[in-house]
Amino acid sequence: QKLVQSKRFASVEIAARDPDKTTASILEKGIDDVPVVASMPDSLAASHVVILATPGLYDDKDMKSFASSLGDMAGKVVIDATNPLGPFTDGLQVRTWEGGISSGEMLQLHLPKSKVYKAFNTVGVEHMREALGKEMLIAGDPDPSYRATAEAVVAAVGFKPFYVGPIRYSRNLEAMAELWIHMAIPGLGGRDTSRNFWFSIGGDP
Repeated sequence: QKLVQSKRFASVEIAARDPDKTTASILEKGIDDVPVVASMPDSLAASHVVILATPGLYDDKDMKSFASSLGDMAGKVVIDATNPLGPFTDGLQVRTWEGGISSGEMLQLHLPKSKVYKAFNTVGVEHMREALGKEMLIAGDPDPSYRATAEAVVAAVGFKPFYVGPIRYSRNLEAMAELWIHMAIPGLGGRDTSRNFWFSIGGDP
């Protein structure tokens, strides 16, 4: 919705496995400025930028299968907003792979011809609705043109993009996401807070 309202992009679509079901859900919620809802194969094939806003993947086989299901992603900017969370009964812990490798890095490994950026994963949905110029940390490929595209998407949603470095640093952003979740949801072990907090950049970097 924010991307549509920003008018910074020629078109914005929601890629859905069941377009009719997704459209009906959006209409039920009375959301204005709704993006076009299209089938996943058609929407992904026509896209230049893809935002992954799906449940995070915790299993190697599932991640490989998911990446394969996206089709040809060569040359596309992929913004990964997911976190590889385990079940609530295990404390919603973020998984790391051998050597501390993150989900974002694994996704880049499985999509070698695309440019993967980790962003939008360190705050709750309420902040996505009211970004209000808060900083949004981004990790991904340092190539200036691709990075500028990812930052433009973040800015269009209403955040102030702050690039932290290559995709290797998605492991830090996913750890921050776990911290946010454990503080925002009572009973997970972190300090109990409201959900009305976010991570910001101080000083003059």
